[in-house]
Amino acid sequence: MKKLDLRVLLPNIITLSGLSFGLSSIRFALESDFNLAIVCILFAGLCDVLDGMLARHLQSESDLGAQLDSLSDFLSFGIAPGLLIYMSIFNQASIGAFAALAFIIFSCLRLALYNVRLEESKTEDGEPDHFFSGIPTPVGAILVILPLTHSFMGYDWAYENLNFVAGYIILISGLLVSRIPTFSIKRKQFLIQSKLAFLILFSLIALSMINFLWITINVFALVYLFTIPFSILAWQSGSR
Repeated sequence: MKKLDLRVLLPNIITLSGLSFGLSSIRFALESDFNLAIVCILFAGLCDVLDGMLARHLQSESDLGAQLDSLSDFLSFGIAPGLLIYMSIFNQASIGAFAALAFIIFSCLRLALYNVRLEESKTEDGEPDHFFSGIPTPVGAILVILPLTHSFMGYDWAYENLNFVAGYIILISGLLVSRIPTFSIKRKQFLIQSKLAFLILFSLIALSMINFLWITINVFALVYLFTIPFSILAWQSGSR
């Protein structure tokens, strides 16, 4: 009997942990515990980052891991946030069902297109691209739940503007499958080379997430949206 290789198994365990957080988010959304539902999506996002980093560090990337990652992403960042926003903001209204369905479908399309491009890149020579086409599904999940986080901070505008929220979700859904270039976090080199600076930044982010979770999520989302025009300019200058 072939012995289990922990080097290959560990990234997949983290991926399945992320899947478990996604399933837990759905459970909490159905129980109307929307705070915990968002926290589970955030933990799923953390697992999504860690499994890829660990697989690359251990040089244990595999086809099985890639398929598990896509399936986990679809549930955690497609189905879970779509159901969450439908159960919370829209309270099962028909317009919410349409917006949530659009987000889930476009998340599925996004992951399918990403897998196709990933397979095509294996047969091509050259350096891996530093850009995504469209916004990644974890980012899309965070963006669609922003109206709900506003309600946790005492701003209930979303409940009074369901049509606007639905249009916003459909816009984010379209960005998932768009051809707009966005910066990829899977770059070969980190922007911060100093280990001390990285530890300080990581500590500040961790403290912010612990003490001011909803504000921190909104700040990061806003910063990401502001980087999109710069990513377009960077992509255009690099393609010349």
